[in-house]
Amino acid sequence: MSDRSPVTGYYELEVAARLVRLPPARVRRYVRVGLVQPSRLEGRTVLFGEAELARLRTIRRLGEDLGINAAGVEVVLRLVDEIRALTGDDEPRKR
Repeated sequence: MSDRSPVTGYYELEVAARLVRLPPARVRRYVRVGLVQPSRLEGRTVLFGEAELARLRTIRRLGEDLGINAAGVEVVLRLVDEIRALTGDDEPRKR
Protein backbone atom coordinates (compact mmCIF):
# COMPACT_ATOMS: atom_id res chain seq x y z
CA MET A 1 0.00 0.00 0.00
CA SER A 2 1.39 3.39 -0.98
CA ASP A 3 1.15 6.43 1.28
CA ARG A 4 0.71 8.74 -1.69
CA SER A 5 -2.31 8.97 -3.91
CA PRO A 6 -2.07 8.14 -7.62
CA VAL A 7 -1.73 11.91 -8.16
CA THR A 8 1.89 12.59 -7.16
CA GLY A 9 2.48 14.74 -4.11
CA TYR A 10 -0.94 14.38 -2.51
CA TYR A 11 -1.70 12.46 0.66
CA GLU A 12 -4.91 11.01 2.05
CA LEU A 13 -6.16 12.49 5.32
CA GLU A 14 -4.88 9.70 7.56
CA VAL A 15 -1.42 9.76 5.98
CA ALA A 16 -1.26 13.57 6.12
CA ALA A 17 -2.24 13.46 9.80
CA ARG A 18 0.54 10.99 10.53
CA LEU A 19 3.10 13.10 8.62
CA VAL A 20 2.27 16.23 10.66
CA ARG A 21 1.86 14.27 13.92
CA LEU A 22 -1.80 15.15 14.52
CA PRO A 23 -4.72 12.79 15.16
CA PRO A 24 -6.87 12.27 12.03
CA ALA A 25 -9.97 13.43 13.93
CA ARG A 26 -8.31 16.76 14.67
CA VAL A 27 -7.35 17.22 11.00
CA ARG A 28 -10.99 16.48 10.04
CA ARG A 29 -12.12 19.13 12.52
CA TYR A 30 -9.68 21.69 11.06
CA VAL A 31 -11.09 20.94 7.59
CA ARG A 32 -14.67 21.22 8.88
CA VAL A 33 -14.09 24.63 10.52
CA GLY A 34 -12.15 25.90 7.51
CA LEU A 35 -8.65 26.26 8.98
CA VAL A 36 -7.24 24.10 6.20
CA GLN A 37 -8.67 23.28 2.80
CA PRO A 38 -7.85 20.00 1.05
CA SER A 39 -5.94 20.37 -2.22
CA ARG A 40 -8.11 17.88 -4.03
CA LEU A 41 -11.15 15.72 -3.62
CA GLU A 42 -11.32 12.41 -5.44
CA GLY A 43 -14.82 11.16 -4.79
CA ARG A 44 -15.08 11.14 -1.01
CA THR A 45 -11.30 10.97 -0.54
CA VAL A 46 -9.70 14.14 0.78
CA LEU A 47 -6.16 14.82 -0.44
CA PHE A 48 -3.58 17.21 1.01
CA GLY A 49 -0.56 18.67 -0.77
CA GLU A 50 2.65 20.11 0.65
CA ALA A 51 1.12 23.57 1.29
CA GLU A 52 -1.65 22.02 3.38
CA LEU A 53 0.86 19.91 5.29
CA ALA A 54 2.82 23.08 6.08
CA ARG A 55 -0.37 24.76 7.32
CA LEU A 56 -1.21 21.75 9.50
CA ARG A 57 2.31 21.85 10.96
CA THR A 58 1.80 25.55 11.71
CA ILE A 59 -1.50 24.77 13.44
CA ARG A 60 0.19 22.06 15.50
CA ARG A 61 3.05 24.37 16.46
CA LEU A 62 0.73 27.20 17.48
CA GLY A 63 -1.40 24.91 19.62
CA GLU A 64 1.03 22.43 21.09
CA ASP A 65 4.35 24.25 21.18
CA LEU A 66 3.16 27.80 21.86
CA GLY A 67 0.08 26.94 23.92
CA ILE A 68 -2.40 28.95 21.87
CA ASN A 69 -5.97 27.66 22.23
CA ALA A 70 -8.14 26.69 19.24
CA ALA A 71 -9.83 30.09 18.99
CA GLY A 72 -6.44 31.81 19.12
CA VAL A 73 -5.05 29.53 16.42
CA GLU A 74 -7.99 30.44 14.19
CA VAL A 75 -7.40 34.17 14.75
CA VAL A 76 -3.65 33.88 14.06
CA LEU A 77 -4.20 31.91 10.84
CA ARG A 78 -6.87 34.28 9.55
CA LEU A 79 -4.58 37.26 10.23
CA VAL A 80 -1.68 35.55 8.46
CA ASP A 81 -3.95 34.77 5.50
CA GLU A 82 -5.10 38.39 5.38
CA ILE A 83 -1.51 39.69 5.48
CA ARG A 84 -0.52 37.32 2.69
CA ALA A 85 -3.49 38.45 0.60
CA LEU A 86 -2.62 42.12 1.12
CA THR A 87 1.06 41.64 0.31
CA GLY A 88 0.48 39.20 -2.55
CA ASP A 89 2.68 36.63 -0.81
CA ASP A 90 0.97 33.25 -1.19
CA GLU A 91 3.93 31.12 -0.15
CA PRO A 92 4.68 30.37 3.51
CA ARG A 93 8.16 31.47 4.53
CA LYS A 94 10.84 28.84 5.14
CA ARG A 95 12.65 29.11 8.46
